[in-house]
Amino acid sequence: MSTPVHAEEPALAPDNRVTSGIAFTIFAGLSFALSGFLANDLVDGGHPGVIVGFYEGLCGLALVLAINVRQFRGRPQVTRAAMFWITLAAAGFATAFACFYTALSRIDFSVGAPILGAVPMVSYVVILFVLRGEEHITPRALLGAMLVVAGVGIIGITN
Repeated sequence: MSTPVHAEEPALAPDNRVTSGIAFTIFAGLSFALSGFLANDLVDGGHPGVIVGFYEGLCGLALVLAINVRQFRGRPQVTRAAMFWITLAAAGFATAFACFYTALSRIDFSVGAPILGAVPMVSYVVILFVLRGEEHITPRALLGAMLVVAGVGIIGITN
């Protein structure tokens, strides 16, 4: 009798992956709504949107580092090119949220939040130009992004 040298880890069953995906999607939606509500309250109270965005980004970074701290050991060093893109993405993220929270001081959250629903469409446009040949957009994903943008437009028209 031979015993296997390396036992493979059992993969999540498709039903478990779907359930996990739905649960995390609900959690993400709730956390987005809660953080937006709190940020809107802070900005309406006179706190600058840039400061609110900074602290949200800082707390998010701390959470990501805390969750992934064990995975950092033994990883290869980050190249200069990768560090450039990481820094550029972080600066873009910080700028986007600072602008969003600054806008919340002038508009209602119920008007501003749906505008963020256009992010998938903007992301796809960036993918088409920046990541040409490396990433591909399926017709199904493009249709989904267009539906999101249409929903944002309907919400914008009704408000």
